[in-house]
Amino acid sequence: MTNQSFQNQFDFFKRIAQQSGMSGVAYIDFNPAAGFLRLKLIVTPAQSQSLLTSNFATVLAQVSQAFGLQVKVHQDNDGKVGARL
Repeated sequence: MTNQSFQNQFDFFKRIAQQSGMSGVAYIDFNPAAGFLRLKLIVTPAQSQSLLTSNFATVLAQVSQAFGLQVKVHQDNDGKVGARL
């Protein structure tokens, strides 16, 4: 994919988000040497947060698989953040 086609896709998704009124902050915490990555999303409107978080997890899983990694996913619905797989 060329840089221009990537930019076009980026602009397309950005327009969709703007049209839906979505905004917020993404906090990314990582340690490359330890292989650690954590993402915290705060999204408005609030009803978009769950969908966007799930979409990020799906994309991250797909990219990981594209690199030949085995993917194990844990979805936390009971508030025990950081639960182990």
